Amino acid sequence: METSKTHPEKDAQTAFNKKILSIIPSLQPYVKHRLHIGESVGVLPKNLYHSNGVIDDCIIRLYEKGYDTDMPSHDLKIKLFRIIDIYLEELFLKEGHHQQTISTNTLLQEELDRLEEPYTIDGDMDFVMLDELDDISYKQNNKSNNNFTEDENNAKILDALDLKADKTEKGRTLVSKFYGWLPIRISNVVDLYVFANLPFEDISRIKKIEVKRIENILYNVKKRFRKHID
Repeated sequence: METSKTHPEKDAQTAFNKKILSIIPSLQPYVKHRLHIGESVGVLPKNLYHSNGVIDDCIIRLYEKGYDTDMPSHDLKIKLFRIIDIYLEELFLKEGHHQQTISTNTLLQEELDRLEEPYTIDGDMDFVMLDELDDISYKQNNKSNNNFTEDENNAKILDALDLKADKTEKGRTLVSKFYGWLPIRISNVVDLYVFANLPFEDISRIKKIEVKRIENILYNVKKRFRKHID
């Protein structure tokens, strides 16, 4: 009679793979929206990149770089979000260089000027992650583009940011317009909060910046939304 044999390494690998599969649904909304933003500002070609492909590539990166099969599920989730965050930034840079690009410092100042508010990129709002914005360029083909968010996502943004804007077509348009004004790196933080549904502490670990700075960014985004939408 044969005795059953255990394979600890194989079992650990299987358990690890299941952890990854359980995390994928939480990655999808975030990646999908980041790609939508990239397409909206003219960085990414329409319909060339898809969330499933991006996530698959990032899981491959995880396996290639080495991993601990005993890693807790939450830590694994943060690690995957971090890999995706880096992957998307590299993608935006790569595709941006294929086009006629302009400095983000110039573009962001134009975006902020359109808000008709007398603050600067590095001023009282701490609105931009200064150390991260100096080396990225992208092109925005239509500066007045109001289609940064799909209609079904407007209500989610309003709810997540505790806003009480009109949810009619006019209200959704205002949400899209204001969201379109946000610098790429700031909308990234907002998307981690709104579409990935992550707490400040997790976003801090993913972005590698202080929790207080994440809190300040989201507080000031809410403040600007309320001023221009409510």
